[in-house]
Amino acid sequence: PAVIKLGYDPIWFGIMIGITIMIGVIIPPVAICVFVVKNITGVPFGTIYRGVLPFLLSLFACALLLFLFPGIATFLPDMIMGS
Repeated sequence: PAVIKLGYDPIWFGIMIGITIMIGVIIPPVAICVFVVKNITGVPFGTIYRGVLPFLLSLFACALLLFLFPGIATFLPDMIMGS
C-alpha cells in the first residue's frame, strides 16, 4: 500500500526490488554468493569477480533500463489484464 500511495507501480517496484537484491548478493559488503563460492571452491575473490562481472553488468543495465523506462516491466501485465 505504501508503494501505491507514493505513486509507483507495484509490479515495477517488485521487479526493481528483485534486481537490487540480486545485485546485493554479488557485491560487497554482503556478497553472500561470492563468499559461498570462495569457501566451497577455494578460488580467490578476483577470479570469482572476473567470472561474475558480465552478469553484474547486465543486472546494472537491466536496473537502469527499468528505471528509465518503467513501461518495460508493466507492458505485458497491462496487455494481459487489459488496463
